[in-house]
Amino acid sequence: MRVTIENVIDEPTTERFLELYRAAFDPLQGLAASRQALTDDEFREEMELESVLKFVGWDRREQPVAMAVINTDLDTVPWISPEFWRRQYPEQAARGAIHYYGALLVSPTVRGGLWAYRMLRETVRYTASHHAVAAFDCCRHNIEEVQLPKLIAEVARPLCHFDTEQVDVQAYYAYPTYGLREAPAEIDLRDATVAAQAAEEAAPSAAEQAPQVSGRG
Repeated sequence: MRVTIENVIDEPTTERFLELYRAAFDPLQGLAASRQALTDDEFREEMELESVLKFVGWDRREQPVAMAVINTDLDTVPWISPEFWRRQYPEQAARGAIHYYGALLVSPTVRGGLWAYRMLRETVRYTASHHAVAAFDCCRHNIEEVQLPKLIAEVARPLCHFDTEQVDVQAYYAYPTYGLREAPAEIDLRDATVAAQAAEEAAPSAAEQAPQVSGRG
């Protein structure tokens, strides 16, 4: 078992891992409100981009059987706001040291905790050696059922010093409707505006409401 870092993946290997990628990520599309995966074309493009690091695991026959992907150029991640991350971590951004973690893929021929653990260790070791930020996003299913953040923290804890920061939360709302009322109530927008202004004036400022804390979890 050995792991190498590749900048470009050849076409046959790309297609092999694309099949694993689809099998791993397609089921999430029905479990999360937002997009969870690259398209086939985006995946193929990542395999050719040198700024996207591919950690490749090789078996004893020197066949590629596992892959972990890190984007070192935030502009290559289609569903995030690169500017948000640059503002959040300006020092690391200036060094190109925000590592956005993508897929972790393991072939069913060797599937098991050992390979996934080894691949994750190698990516964490690489990020920590560069004093970089390890960033990723995951849906509620991966937080509550897979417990992905907890898993990553457990793998990283023996290897490096780190903080855990949940930098943003996005909620999705829906309002199912069931037709119009027979006699809709009229809303006096002037009264609603006056009430909103009164509530705003009575409420303390956001700065006064914010709890004062120190240290990081």
